[in-house]
Amino acid sequence: MVSEIINPVFPRAEQALLEEVVAEAARGLEETYTPADWRRLKVGPMDPEEVALRVGAGSAAWPAVRRVLRVFQEAVMPGIFGASNEAPPEGLSLPSILSLAAGHLSDILFSYYAIELEEQEAREAAAHSALHLVSRLPEFRDHAAWNIFASMKDPAVWDAFILRNERERDRLGQLDLIPEIDRAIKARDSGLYTAFLAEHGFDYVVDYQRRLIKRAYPGWRALLFHDIAHALALGGETADGRVSAIPAPFLPRVISERTANLHQTDLHPETVIGDANFIEHPHRGITTGQTGRIGVGCVLYPCTLGGVTDKVKPRHPLIGDFVLIGTDVGIFGPVTVGAGSVIGPNTEINGMVEIGERVRVRAAVVARTVITESGKPGRIVFEKDTTVGEECLVINDQPTDLIIPAGSSLPAHSHVVNDGQGGPKIL
Repeated sequence: MVSEIINPVFPRAEQALLEEVVAEAARGLEETYTPADWRRLKVGPMDPEEVALRVGAGSAAWPAVRRVLRVFQEAVMPGIFGASNEAPPEGLSLPSILSLAAGHLSDILFSYYAIELEEQEAREAAAHSALHLVSRLPEFRDHAAWNIFASMKDPAVWDAFILRNERERDRLGQLDLIPEIDRAIKARDSGLYTAFLAEHGFDYVVDYQRRLIKRAYPGWRALLFHDIAHALALGGETADGRVSAIPAPFLPRVISERTANLHQTDLHPETVIGDANFIEHPHRGITTGQTGRIGVGCVLYPCTLGGVTDKVKPRHPLIGDFVLIGTDVGIFGPVTVGAGSVIGPNTEINGMVEIGERVRVRAAVVARTVITESGKPGRIVFEKDTTVGEECLVINDQPTDLIIPAGSSLPAHSHVVNDGQGGPKIL
């Protein structure tokens, strides 16, 4: 029985609930495991002294947190996060692994909750927070799988090894692959992309490219860390209401900051991020804000999605589905970017700006609103299907909104202002 090997620090009153939640999470993971996943699953013994490490204030030290998180990450994507030369204890199953890790996580969370809450309340909060995280592991596995799939948008996954015997490189170079990947994401069926490659004789690359991304690409790993930190940061309930987790103090930020050090992805733990996203070259730096949102199917190059106010209110960009944000882009404030839009490299968008669907913003564009004497700037609204040329400067320094009509095109190198009636005027 699981209860015979769980960590004894888990509250006795929650033992039955622990077994139920762990069993359900394990079933959800096992249903998607392949035989190769079972062979790769590598969870070494957890050193009690390591997971019990505490700093001077009594909260868990990072090595303790890292060791427990690796167990959950390994359960999500076997063979990637675990490393051990020791055989697991005989009879150790996935439910028992998750139970042990949940007990240790509950103890770690207690060390943080106890800073702010009374002991009994802190123990109950820690137990439910740990259980809530465990309950979401199958969801995290699905997210990770789609983030790995989306990373196939990088043409570098067609590396020298996989193409060493390829005779049809010229024909390969004519294929438009990213729309096919997006089509599969929208249908939630990665097999559509495999079938497309099979039609052209290139389906042999898919398994290799997945393995390459799992082992070498940091973006999907950073997003898995974010999923964990986000679940802890916001808390929540299981569908049946048996588990109710309040937001965890301190630890989500600790996880996000450590991830930033590891992968240079400064993803605030409260940012809402969908799946099937590809973070390209994260080592150059990516920053998101507390009140921001990123949709599904996006491609993010090194960029900053930041705020422009110190007020406690929505202040960060809201990025729609299938948006591409280029290198060194800065988007600041409650900017909205509609689905299917492209923001070119070295662009700065600042203030009260709304970008509609399928808008093309070329390189080195500046679009910003200026606070007027009334104290509130008018917006800049790029309606759907507009194009903004390279090095275009779009400024609204009037209280009325500046509307760039749907389907219009602003010339490269132009300076665009509000004509006083809400229309664009090119100086």
